[in-house]
Amino acid sequence: MAALNPSETKDGSSSEPQLTEAMDSCFPRKRKAEATNAEDPEESEGDGEDSDSGWDKDSFDGLVFDPSDYRMHSSDSDEEFYQKALNLQQASIETKGFFEPSQDFPRQRWSGIVCVPDDDIEKEIKKGITGREFMGNMASECGKSLIFDHFLRANFNPGSTTRYYITFAARESDSPDAPLVEYQAKAARCAGKTYPILCRPAPPPNKGNFTPKKALT
Repeated sequence: MAALNPSETKDGSSSEPQLTEAMDSCFPRKRKAEATNAEDPEESEGDGEDSDSGWDKDSFDGLVFDPSDYRMHSSDSDEEFYQKALNLQQASIETKGFFEPSQDFPRQRWSGIVCVPDDDIEKEIKKGITGREFMGNMASECGKSLIFDHFLRANFNPGSTTRYYITFAARESDSPDAPLVEYQAKAARCAGKTYPILCRPAPPPNKGNFTPKKALT
């Protein structure tokens, strides 16, 4: 289960959310141009998120999911659990981190991107600030030219630098005729500071979802 609540450190600063239960399900990922070659060394170490180093640079660009890259090991006795972990890996790549919650995913995960629990969205995570407001504030920092309307959902990848994948609704102007548009914001949090990475309109529904692919045995 993922815990969103920041905790106080000895010096009074707040640390970023961490997972409280473990599941070892890290998979390698390949970029489209390298799908038949050796794995990208950076992508094979952890989740590949370290390549986010500037505004509007998405570390998922160029990544491709191919089920033939993954095979169930003899030590993976729970085939259903393995398949769900593979589904989550596929969704992370194909939606670039902005996937919606699904029963096709495992309930617990040790590393990688996970959905922010509904309970944490309404919970007060800092004095006078709920998870919903916390996410909304980060989305607003990423989309400063937009008129933020409301938060929709969020995923996050915990660590020393925690990355958030926030879906929200906004308008491009304060005109009453301005349409409400769904946007995606990605931000990093480190040492209590927010570092915007990108903000863009969400893709059409048929492009933002994924169809699970069967793992090879």
